[in-house]
Formats: sequence, structure tokens, C-alpha cells
Amino acid sequence: MASTLASIDLLLLCAAALSIALLQSPVPRVWALAALALVAVQTAAMHAMDLQPFEPGVPRSTAIVHSVAEAIAVLAVPALTAGLLTVIFFHCARAYARARRRLEEALRAQAMGNDMPTG
Repeated sequence: MASTLASIDLLLLCAAALSIALLQSPVPRVWALAALALVAVQTAAMHAMDLQPFEPGVPRSTAIVHSVAEAIAVLAVPALTAGLLTVIFFHCARAYARARRRLEEALRAQAMGNDMPTG
């Protein structure tokens, strides 16, 4: 039951990422597809992790991660997500600056036209 719900979760996240990739945005589509791949890798790594219930009295290891799946899910995916978000915000900020520049130029051109005498 849990694996079926996780598969449905992954399918919904992939559908959302693909929908966003098809929308017109300042972010190139390849980055939306990279986000889709990142979601798939993270979900696969989370499912591969061997999560054991906590047993009192059993000494715990001091290691941060205990398997490759944990390393991917806990360390690599958040780092890649931070990098991906940085790239996406860069593209959005650049598009905003371009739009603002065009608006200022249009307002300047309109203001110059208002100075001309009518009559």
C-alpha cells in the first residue's frame, strides 16, 4: 500500500514538473526537466533507504549516512536542489530586469511625446 502511494506521489510530482516545463516562462525548459529528474532521483533514493524503527538500548552509529541511498537522499539531492533553485531564480531575476527596462523605456518615450505642444 505504501509503495503504491509513493508511486502515485512520484507520478503527480512528475506530471506537475512536466506541466510547468510546458508553460512559457523565463526559465529554460531544460531546467524544468532537470527538476523532474531530481524529483525522480530523490524519490528513488528515499525508497531505497533502509529505514529501521528505533530500538531502545541498541547503540546507534555516529555516521551521518549509512548507505549510498541515504547519501543521495540526505546530502546530494538538497545540494543539487539549492543549485537548481539558484539557476531558476537567476533566470527569473534576469527576465524581471529586462521587463522593467522595457517598461521604463516605454514610459520615457511616452513622456517625451507628452511634452510636444498640441494645437
